[in-house]
Amino acid sequence: MIVDGEFIQQALRYKVHIKEQIPKLFSSPVMPCVTRCTVSALRKKGDSHSGASLIAKRFTRVPCIHEGIIDERECISGLAGKSNDQHYCYAAQDVKLRNTIRKVPAAPLSFLREAVPILETPSQASKVKAKEAMDEKRGLSTFEEKNLTELREENKTEKKRRKRKGPKGPNPLSCKKKRRKPQPAPKKKNPSRPSEDPSRRSEEESKDKPKLNQEDWERRKRRRRRGKKKKIGVNGETDLKNGVKPDEIRHNDDSSTKNNPQTEKAAEMSILEGW
Repeated sequence: MIVDGEFIQQALRYKVHIKEQIPKLFSSPVMPCVTRCTVSALRKKGDSHSGASLIAKRFTRVPCIHEGIIDERECISGLAGKSNDQHYCYAAQDVKLRNTIRKVPAAPLSFLREAVPILETPSQASKVKAKEAMDEKRGLSTFEEKNLTELREENKTEKKRRKRKGPKGPNPLSCKKKRRKPQPAPKKKNPSRPSEDPSRRSEEESKDKPKLNQEDWERRKRRRRRGKKKKIGVNGETDLKNGVKPDEIRHNDDSSTKNNPQTEKAAEMSILEGW
C-alpha cells in the first residue's frame, strides 16, 4: 500500500498507528510503502513535517519509475499508470492525487477522516472494467458469432409457412355444457333366486313329464265325463245339508230353462231322488 506524505501527517496528528489500524480496515495484512519522492517532499516542508519524515523512513521504499526526484503527485500517479498493473493499494490525503487515482480502474483508495480510516467504494472506472470482464465471460467468442450470423442468413432465406385460414370454431367458454339425461337405476336382483329363462323352464318341465299312451288318454277322458255328471246332483245335496228346502231352490234366469217344462221336471226329479 503506497502512502503519501499528507496521509502520514494526518495519522500523526490524530495519533493513528498505520501499521496496526490499516490492516484492520482491509481485514488482511498490509505493508505500507513510500517512494523516494515522498520522503524528499516531507523534508522540504520543514520542522512541521519532521515527525512525518521520520515515520516515512521506517516504511519500505518502492523504486520509482522515473529518474531523479520529481513532484510527489506525478510520482504516485506514474506508479498507478492507466490500469494499475502492479496491483498497488493507495492511501492518499491529497485531494488532487485522489482524483487522478479514481480514474484508474482496479485501484483501491483509502483516506483518513480525522482519526477514522475510510476505504472508498469502487470508482466508476473500476465498475466499467468489471462489467466488461463479465460480458466477455458471458458473451460469445468470434467463432460462435460467425456461426450465428450464418444461421440467421439461412433462416431469412427459408420460406415462411403460411397458416391456413378457415372458419374458426365456437368459443368453448361461451358454449353451454351438455346436460346428461338421468339414467334409470338398475333393478336389484335377488341373490337367493338365480335368474332363469322361461324357455329353459318349459323345456325342463316337458322333460320331467312322462309320456302318455293312448289308453291313458282315454282313461282321463272318462274321468272328466264322470265328474261332469256328478256335478248335477252336488248342488242339491249341499243345499239340503245346509237346511235349504226344495221349494226355495233358485233356478237359472235363462229364458230357455223357464219356458221348457221338461227341464223343470228333470230338476224336480233330481231333488226328490236326493230325498
